[in-house]
Amino acid sequence: SHCNKQFYFRITMKISAAIIALTVASATAFAPSAPTTRTTALFGAGNTDPVDPTMNGIDDNLAYSSFDPTSGDSPAVSRNNNDGVWVKQRARPRRNRKSAGIRNMVRENIVTPANFIYPLFIHEEDHNTPIDSMPGCSRHCEESMMKEVGESLELGVGAFVLFPKVDDALKTNLACEAYNPEGIVHRSIRMIKEKYPEAIVVTDVALDPYSDQGHDGVVENGVILNDITVNQLCTRL
Repeated sequence: SHCNKQFYFRITMKISAAIIALTVASATAFAPSAPTTRTTALFGAGNTDPVDPTMNGIDDNLAYSSFDPTSGDSPAVSRNNNDGVWVKQRARPRRNRKSAGIRNMVRENIVTPANFIYPLFIHEEDHNTPIDSMPGCSRHCEESMMKEVGESLELGVGAFVLFPKVDDALKTNLACEAYNPEGIVHRSIRMIKEKYPEAIVVTDVALDPYSDQGHDGVVENGVILNDITVNQLCTRL
């Protein structure tokens, strides 16, 4: 839908901005410091010569002894067929990322529209109402809800979760409206499944939409009654 496209566009822009900010910060944090007085073949001031992969003799001019990682019975670093220093690895991850073809072949996780669950906010009115605290989103009437489901299925999104706005007159501490078979959620489920049996409809198993206490459970003297709350939750199932 239009509001969801706007929502995903805003999320994408925020993520892109965060990545750019992190990249700039990382570049600044790891920027090379001013040249030091160390004068080896590798670290000479202003040195732009290619690094010798064998690393032989790079510390010959040091005034102190240096450790050779390739020496000893169990060296930390080995040498390859060209005598270059080489770290033995069981896997070379970059090989699996160097081209789109290989990435497509070896990737373990793929996110598609079928992986998403579309949240639908619904109410009893015959028109949509914008949700001020969620710019771009609205509470849908029955007709609009069905339209959103149909369009989403065509785009490959097959799962939906329903969040109802219940009339205050129907709310009680025991939240009995939660298991009214003619309640807004029950009716909406039937409507969706009758027209789109392939759709997956998820419900929010909670009491807060139906509670006059504004809680997810049954309240007594400011305390949540866990056992009674569980009973009410099981009743609605």
